[in-house]
Amino acid sequence: MINLMFCGNDRVFDGMLIALLSIAKNTEEDLNVFIITMDLTEQDENFRPIKEEHRKILEDKIKAKNKKNKVTLIDATEIYKKDFKTNTNNKTHYTPYIFLRLLSDVIPELPDKVLYLDTDIVCYKDIKEIYNTDMKNYEIAMALDYLGRTWIAPDYKNSGVVLINLEKVRKTGCFTKARNMCKIRKMALPDQTALNKCCSKILTLPDKYNEQKKRKEDTVIRHFSMTFRYLPIPRTVNIKPWQIEKIHNVYKIFDYEDIIEEYEKTKQKMKK
Repeated sequence: MINLMFCGNDRVFDGMLIALLSIAKNTEEDLNVFIITMDLTEQDENFRPIKEEHRKILEDKIKAKNKKNKVTLIDATEIYKKDFKTNTNNKTHYTPYIFLRLLSDVIPELPDKVLYLDTDIVCYKDIKEIYNTDMKNYEIAMALDYLGRTWIAPDYKNSGVVLINLEKVRKTGCFTKARNMCKIRKMALPDQTALNKCCSKILTLPDKYNEQKKRKEDTVIRHFSMTFRYLPIPRTVNIKPWQIEKIHNVYKIFDYEDIIEEYEKTKQKMKK
């Protein structure tokens, strides 16, 4: 069984759907998916949690591939409010949901090993390849950050795909340190920087497990994170897998059309 974790509110449901459709297509082993969410509508009306109906749709979709696949929804609202009563980085251009991955060590339902994934990924090969990485001596495993390795530090890693040895993390307390860092130190990339700084036993993964620039022949996971383009003028580009028109017209990507078709059918059915 492969344990997966996604975090977010109802606005990233589309990303979760595309990600899970692509993972289920390429993976034969049973998928045990955890979705960590929270209700912060008292802070912002857009911070609505993933709903049970969302969970059921996602589970139905991956069960169509394997009846043993399942999706579990976990509401971490109270855990978040208790741990992040104060948070210097609570109001940035990111939502508070980025901190949910840092709470995974205090969510009892989560198993000793879990693969965290951002919701802007597409899987092209069997995900067990990364999940089966030996983590015995490591707290977490991450690939290098495409922009950060140049602009921040040569070993700066990206937190969009994180293989987590929760058994070890719970013993070392590195996620507790990361949360404390986020509470007191203002950072441009708070959760990601905190993981880089506070985890001492990090395994560097090959880029193929978190390919942030362009899909290659060996790419397992393509992460549609922000990229930088120099022509015709220097600029950042941040297009997500569910922004189909831009994926086609700007990125010229047409390599997960079957997933897009199933995604669009599902969205249409949800409107009825």
